[in-house]
Amino acid sequence: MDGFDLDRYLRASKRVDLSGVAWDRIGEHPLPEGEARCLAYMMDIESHTAIFLRDLLGTRAAFEPDVTAFLSCWVYEELWHGEAFSRFLGEAGYRLAPDGEATGLDAPYPSRVGRNAWIRRRIAGRGYLSHVATLLGSALYRDFVALHMTWGALNELSTLSAYHLLIARTEHPVLVDVLTRIVKDERRHFAFYRAQARMRLASSPRTRRMVRWGMANLWSVVGTGVRPQPETDHLVAYLFGGPEGLEAARGMDAMLDELPGLAGLHLAVRARGEALRRHRPAGSSRVVRRRPAAAGPVRLHAV
Repeated sequence: MDGFDLDRYLRASKRVDLSGVAWDRIGEHPLPEGEARCLAYMMDIESHTAIFLRDLLGTRAAFEPDVTAFLSCWVYEELWHGEAFSRFLGEAGYRLAPDGEATGLDAPYPSRVGRNAWIRRRIAGRGYLSHVATLLGSALYRDFVALHMTWGALNELSTLSAYHLLIARTEHPVLVDVLTRIVKDERRHFAFYRAQARMRLASSPRTRRMVRWGMANLWSVVGTGVRPQPETDHLVAYLFGGPEGLEAARGMDAMLDELPGLAGLHLAVRARGEALRRHRPAGSSRVVRRRPAAAGPVRLHAV
């Protein structure tokens, strides 16, 4: 694949290096509720990667050793991203629904088992339908893996862009440190998906037509459906709502334009606009903050 050394990636793959992170200093700096909601969303999506992998392995991708080798490492790295965010939120004093599990330096891995199970139960029916649709699509269309790789490229690029925007926005030095380490993994993930998408899109006009239709009509912001729509819209509005976010969305579209047959879709800018139109004003947030005591932890309850 042009621009991606798979062998090098596989041999270097490991969980994100968090040695030296100043976990004990997280509580010394405020973490605004808006940033905490973004981190909780990121944590949930990173922790949900195993379910995305299930869907991928139900397609023709399962017959391609290079793809499955990458995915084996990808899902492991994403698991540890979710764990890093979980620990950070715990050290910042946030307790998340449904059980308000306290995660900190001594929390066992994997953490937030109750939350992950709760999320998966809530989307069980839709998740099975999505899985069946993926299986049918893969059976009907020989080039279905090309759509998955292109979809994955835009998802990884949007994740990468969101992390960079949060780094630029936050005033929490430890959060910047954690995100900067995770970004290194996300760059490699995006590079793989982009290289796969470019290779497959270049193979035939039919592939380009099918992928273009699928992206234009089916793609949505990563995490849509895993968490309630207001939480997806909050993240988009919070990180991508300003001028810097618009510029980032345009940059994502420009990168997608570079792939064969996909110029002019403007998916990121379109998704940003739709989220901003749906987004509720800050005063009507459906997330409730509760402090049991003056010095107690903050609880985030997504309704």
